[in-house]
Amino acid sequence: MSEKETKRPEKEVYDAPKTRRDIPFEDENQFNKMFDADLVKKAFAFGIPYRKTFFGALSMLICLAAANLLSPWFTKLIIDEGITYGSLSICGFTIGHGSPHDRFAVVTIVCAVFLAVWIVRWIINYWYSVVLTSLAQRVINDIRLTLFSHIQHMSLTFFGKQTGGRLISRIMGDVGAINNLIVNGSIQLIIDILTAVVVFIIMWHMNHTLTLWLLTMLPLVSLITTLLRNAARSSYRDVRRKNAAATAVISENVSGVKVIKSFAREKSNLLNYKRANRDLRRSIMHSVVVSSIFGSSVEFLTVIGLAMVFIIGGRQISQGQLSVGEFVAFLGYIGHFFNPIKNLGIFYNTLQAAMAGCERIFTILNTEPEIKDKPGAVPLTDIKGAVEFNNVVFGYNPGITIINDVSFRVEPGMTAAFVGSTGAGKSTIINLLARQYDINSGSILIDGTDIRDVTLDSLRSNMGVVLQDSFLFPGTILENIRYGRLDATDEECKQAARTVGAEEFILEMPRGFKTDVKEGASRLSTGQKQLISFARALIADPRILVLDEATSSVDTQTEKLIQNALRELFKNRTSFVVAHRLSTIAEADCIYVLEHGRIIEYGSHQQLMSLDGGKYRELYQIQFEKMEKAGQLD
Repeated sequence: MSEKETKRPEKEVYDAPKTRRDIPFEDENQFNKMFDADLVKKAFAFGIPYRKTFFGALSMLICLAAANLLSPWFTKLIIDEGITYGSLSICGFTIGHGSPHDRFAVVTIVCAVFLAVWIVRWIINYWYSVVLTSLAQRVINDIRLTLFSHIQHMSLTFFGKQTGGRLISRIMGDVGAINNLIVNGSIQLIIDILTAVVVFIIMWHMNHTLTLWLLTMLPLVSLITTLLRNAARSSYRDVRRKNAAATAVISENVSGVKVIKSFAREKSNLLNYKRANRDLRRSIMHSVVVSSIFGSSVEFLTVIGLAMVFIIGGRQISQGQLSVGEFVAFLGYIGHFFNPIKNLGIFYNTLQAAMAGCERIFTILNTEPEIKDKPGAVPLTDIKGAVEFNNVVFGYNPGITIINDVSFRVEPGMTAAFVGSTGAGKSTIINLLARQYDINSGSILIDGTDIRDVTLDSLRSNMGVVLQDSFLFPGTILENIRYGRLDATDEECKQAARTVGAEEFILEMPRGFKTDVKEGASRLSTGQKQLISFARALIADPRILVLDEATSSVDTQTEKLIQNALRELFKNRTSFVVAHRLSTIAEADCIYVLEHGRIIEYGSHQQLMSLDGGKYRELYQIQFEKMEKAGQLD
């Protein structure tokens, strides 16, 4: 029987939203900006809600830096005022007059004040660590939630281009790099700049000549920074890329463990991971070498500066132009002056790591979902379940159509089945009904409303879906059934399991409905997992039910249980069944036979079996013969 030729009113054709496609991970090396102000601005936007905490942490760090800068000055006081003169003048008051007892008293007083300052510093440092950690975790949490939420709303096309391991690397790895920039890096940068300026002023006030000699080192530091920055940027980007690749290998191996063991490919996969891990190790070592060269170079220049200070300072001391205390204090401030400069190099490395992370994360965040609510979309409520495809054309790639001018109507409460050879377009029709993809032309209506005119949440909440691969979430069997409707009671979940015939085997398990799926998954057969999925779909009580190859991987005995469960599921619902086993759809109200994306036959089981030379009859007879040979027929 051929598809009926019917004239239908021409429907409005919506173009799929045109979005910026995600840059493939293998093309990540096309990012080449050393600094992208727009990306940094977007990254710092995550810290805006916590700006009070940020400035609180900054204030505490300023106090810590100030306490550190007091150390050389206290040393000067002990040497010059205490040991040498035995007299200390503070705010117009003089302590001691040079006697040995006065020297001891001055040293004791200065040391006591110094100890008090460091006790306060210890308290501030404790609270700074607590506040900074809290701030960092909040920012990380917000970035990860934003990224996870965005990924959750992406269409199937997006996931077809990404691997799970690389997405995990984005959420867990790259987010940490951005946090280092927002929290640790930015605060430390501000403090380092302030410290360098303040120390320079102090050193200039203490001794102009020694300070000028130290400044001759800065051009060399600048030169080293310029020479190493390109290598740093490249190395940190490479670390991110290699880390994502290694994570992807782990994720894909865990996901495909059954296939790996079936083909005894453990050694081969171990070699793949060794290669990925080796590449990551080499990349990390290269970045460490680049960072170490900069740090060692700054330390070397610091030593040169110290040598010049010893030579010039020693001469000034011998000529009475510089006291021993001032000289020792100046030596202390040299470290405080060069440390911020060295930290600026570390910040540059942090910036490059963060830029690499930002590029990857915001590439995802800037990618709009291809399937989303159109402006003015309305909720789909109180539906009866009439479904109509009108001249639907669809292709995953431009110029190649998978579904070609398909039209049919399923009345409320009817069961429609779709059969055909592999690649005929059966599962694609189901995906289009749930609007996992947007059609190229034509229209799909539910109760006369185009599914593109309703919100995605309301559309999919009216559908219950059971797939061939019954995925069970970590948690108990009861929790997995309740996933269909989160407010369902325990008794309602148990009743759903009872209705689909799953209660018997569940109660045979040691903890019954409280059995943890992670612990009991190995004891659950494919058919048992499928029945739990049926219970999950039943508890959702959808108006439209979709079964995509849901009975293709079960034995004959389990199939009988599933057939009974299906009768309960199909009651008062519009049902769509994609079937490999044709025996499971004999009771369908209408069966559509697909070939090359077109409906070539449709009718009831009896009608299609009565067609001489029909495709359905041919498929059914082939399966019947296979089952007969396998001894699966009663």
